[in-house]
Amino acid sequence: MKTVGLTVGYGELVLFKDLDLELRTGELICFMGPNGCGKSTLIRTLAGLQKPLKGVGPEKDETKTAVVLTDRIQSQHMTVKELVTFGRYPYLGWDLKLSEKDNAIVNECIDLVHVRHLVDKKVNELSDGQMQMVMIARALAQDTPVLLLDEPTAHLDLNNRLEIMNLLRKLAREKNKAILLATHELDLALQTADTVWLANGNTIQRGVPEDLVLD
Repeated sequence: MKTVGLTVGYGELVLFKDLDLELRTGELICFMGPNGCGKSTLIRTLAGLQKPLKGVGPEKDETKTAVVLTDRIQSQHMTVKELVTFGRYPYLGWDLKLSEKDNAIVNECIDLVHVRHLVDKKVNELSDGQMQMVMIARALAQDTPVLLLDEPTAHLDLNNRLEIMNLLRKLAREKNKAILLATHELDLALQTADTVWLANGNTIQRGVPEDLVLD
């Protein structure tokens, strides 16, 4: 995934401008910066959910890019299993019938994120942390080459934060995915990221974690 001269924001408000970014397969990138700097807006723009103010950015394509946002799903009747299964919908035919392969991928992702004990629970019964894990499982079920996550560890305890970060790093390397996650957790980013993007005014400084810390 690449951008050319990308400017993002809302109306007259420019958050980042003239960004030439590249997400490379096999890499976990941690995107850091203070609250309100525009991390979520850039994630949404890279996912094709928001139009850039200027420049070339990706188009929305659910077979190429999966995204986990901070918005909470509101549903009274959907189960966890059904929510994770939504990750397979971009690949289904008009009858929305799951194949054996689809079911196998859904079950693999449920186990990867360790939410097997939640599959029959209703989505509205989940804690924020449980919901976060389930949304990550749904995104993984999309089986896309690019995965974008906005603060995926925000509601998790320390053990789950470490587990999710290590899982994402493993997926980037073993499944050859390009994974970008916005986070404010410096310690986790330094432990797991291949590359760090650091919001600096309306541009983004990029480098390996060690260099940015020394800088």
